[in-house]
Amino acid sequence: TGRAVRVFTPLRFDGLLDEPVYSSVPPVSGFIQQLPVEGALATERTDAWVLFDDENFYVSCRCWDSAPPDEWSANEMRRDSRNLLNNDLFGFLIDTFYDRRNAFLFYVNPIGGFSDQSITNEGVGNRDWNPVWDVQTSRFDGGWTVEMVVPFHSLRYRPTRNQVWGIQLRRTVLRKNEWAYLTEIPAAAADFGGRGGIFRVSAAGTLVGLEVPVEDKNIEVKPYGIAGAVTDTTATPQTRRDFDGCLDVKYGVSQNLTADFS
Repeated sequence: TGRAVRVFTPLRFDGLLDEPVYSSVPPVSGFIQQLPVEGALATERTDAWVLFDDENFYVSCRCWDSAPPDEWSANEMRRDSRNLLNNDLFGFLIDTFYDRRNAFLFYVNPIGGFSDQSITNEGVGNRDWNPVWDVQTSRFDGGWTVEMVVPFHSLRYRPTRNQVWGIQLRRTVLRKNEWAYLTEIPAAAADFGGRGGIFRVSAAGTLVGLEVPVEDKNIEVKPYGIAGAVTDTTATPQTRRDFDGCLDVKYGVSQNLTADFS
């Protein structure tokens, strides 16, 4: 069981972890290997903080690494790319209804490539779930750092001010094929080459002390357009220009139901 810590001064969201809270609040550490040595302490130190304010949920981490940056695995920037799992990673899972079955997953590599998924019934994640959130990474002499912020309005949770959530933290050091977690995950859950342990929502830790704003109806509007031009000197006219526009709308009907329109 861990406690989320309220911050009263807005964080400088830059990935540097130089605010006073990172010195005054002890980090979560002591991650446990799933692979390659089940149950052993992680070989690389990981210090994590779980914070919140009136609008946002934050998870920050200082990922110590004994190897120089040119030995890290970090080469993917496409959102939700499966190749991210072949990178060094830090991520967190939150079970906002504390049902021990369903959750939201966020993770990032050292250069800021990130992914988000929803997990249903401890099964394979849905990569089409793309909420509004942000992440910043940086480096220090000894490893890399990350700050992740998820607005509460991007999540669904029980209609009460004081919350109890499930939480899991994960660190991947790819060159060692090391997958380490906040809580112990059996090696038997290491399907997908070690990646499947995060889906064990029932094995996650418990997060207390979290206070959330009153949930209201959430609406997101995303306009976008695609323009192009093609030139053919043998055609009349020689240049053809095209434009297509669209509007996506996402509306939170209830805690468990979201309507999508295009």
